[in-house]
Amino acid sequence: MNIIHLSYARCQEQYDPVAWLNHLSFFTGILDSMKECATVKSIHCISYEGVLQRQGVEYHFLNLKKWQGIFPLRVNRYIKRLHPDVIIVHGLVFPWQLLLLRFMLSKQVKIVVQHHAEKPLRLHKKFLQKIADRYIAAYFFASNDLAAPWIKVRQLKDISKVHEVMEVSSTFYPIEEIQKATPEYTTTYIWVGRLDTNKDPFTLIKAFKQFAAIKPEVKLILIFRGDMLLRETKLLLDEGGAAKQIALIEDVNHSELLSWYNRAAFVISTSHYEGSGTAVCEAMSCGCIPILSNIPSFRMMTNHAKVGFIFEANNAEALKNALLKSTKIKINEEQKKVLAQYEQELSFNAISRKMLSVIYQLK
Repeated sequence: MNIIHLSYARCQEQYDPVAWLNHLSFFTGILDSMKECATVKSIHCISYEGVLQRQGVEYHFLNLKKWQGIFPLRVNRYIKRLHPDVIIVHGLVFPWQLLLLRFMLSKQVKIVVQHHAEKPLRLHKKFLQKIADRYIAAYFFASNDLAAPWIKVRQLKDISKVHEVMEVSSTFYPIEEIQKATPEYTTTYIWVGRLDTNKDPFTLIKAFKQFAAIKPEVKLILIFRGDMLLRETKLLLDEGGAAKQIALIEDVNHSELLSWYNRAAFVISTSHYEGSGTAVCEAMSCGCIPILSNIPSFRMMTNHAKVGFIFEANNAEALKNALLKSTKIKINEEQKKVLAQYEQELSFNAISRKMLSVIYQLK
């Protein structure tokens, strides 16, 4: 079985293939696992030309001009020469490119598309997607509920082609030495994300300040990127008490998050929408107990709140109540459930296993 992962996205600011793959470690781990059962190749469009062998996976790099991304004959011909059995196209925003690819290949080659947080297409792309849907053998969504808007507008016609597969995974892991060396570990909560309306730091801060007024021993580590709502966030932090219990930390290098996640027993996300939830996945891989907004991807990641806690998005009172519940559990037992859920549903091996199970059943 020859499986090709394909991204039509042009990342022209990237020149170093090794650095690019290191940046994509949350994705390449899936390929490392998949290659145990199939021949795996991956296509990337950056400012570099060449082929790189890495841990048994072939990475092919194409340096495309802008018009070659719109009319991808070069990419598609290149893929055809690799003699694929299955192609996994990353992203639901390339119906035109996918149609050209389909007409270039034999009918025996199966095309699968993985959803990466995209919402139903507009303008001419929505018509192209309806046509492309006829030629797509399967879709990977982090949650079937995420596919519902696509089904509703008939850009996907058959829900039976949709399979629940986590989008990406984590290279992080529990470090008991850090956990044991952190005195406030069991009462520390962490939130990681951009300061924007979708990530909703306002609901987080409002709820946590109420929670901290009841439980003064608790602490929140708020790690953020971007300054879209920074001024408003700081103003909200300065209002009333509990400011000492909330640490606002900016621009942490990704590798350093491993240590930060291992200093907290709980991870919070207040997102209104996620294609999956990379930060939450990374935290869960370290044993952090999730306290998450009730959105499709988070329901899947927590097995419908069989691990951790779910609260209604944009509802500070509901989050406060979930935080209070988190103080009444046996942390060691809940962490074991979290790590088991991660291994079974969110790990590289779990994603690879699910993808291959679908692929081998395609007709």
